[in-house]
Amino acid sequence: MNAIDLFLLDFKESRRRFIMTATAFPSEFFTWKPDKDALSVGETIRHVLLHDFSWLKIFEENRLPTAEETDHLWAEPYTNLQDEIIRSNIYHDQFITYVSSLQTNDLDSKYIQWPHKPIRRTLGDALERKSYHDAVHTGQLLQYLRMLNIERPMIWD
Repeated sequence: MNAIDLFLLDFKESRRRFIMTATAFPSEFFTWKPDKDALSVGETIRHVLLHDFSWLKIFEENRLPTAEETDHLWAEPYTNLQDEIIRSNIYHDQFITYVSSLQTNDLDSKYIQWPHKPIRRTLGDALERKSYHDAVHTGQLLQYLRMLNIERPMIWD
């Protein structure tokens, strides 16, 4: 197994565990949030599932998606997790295809400049940050479940 294979496994497992966690929420909790400044359950789910699109734009084009590219994705009401997953699958598949196309030497020879922050990292470092981003939000949802006294899934299989 090479480094690309490890990234692909990490992305697969991070997404699987995120979806396991998100599945624990009854849809009536999609609008719940712990305070006025926090993301709601539904916003957090959509943020993570659709963020593959943003990461891909950063990695391939050194830019964030425009409002024209994303506004329609956020305009839909939060109805249920399956709709969110279906809506995001195209972007996830594109992201995985991109990562699959990389060569191991790309991980430390290509650099990614964040378009909205003064951060420049190797591609390998940037890919790891994407995985960490998803894991952080999985933890956020696990905390939301705890706060709502909803049984948390066993994601450590």
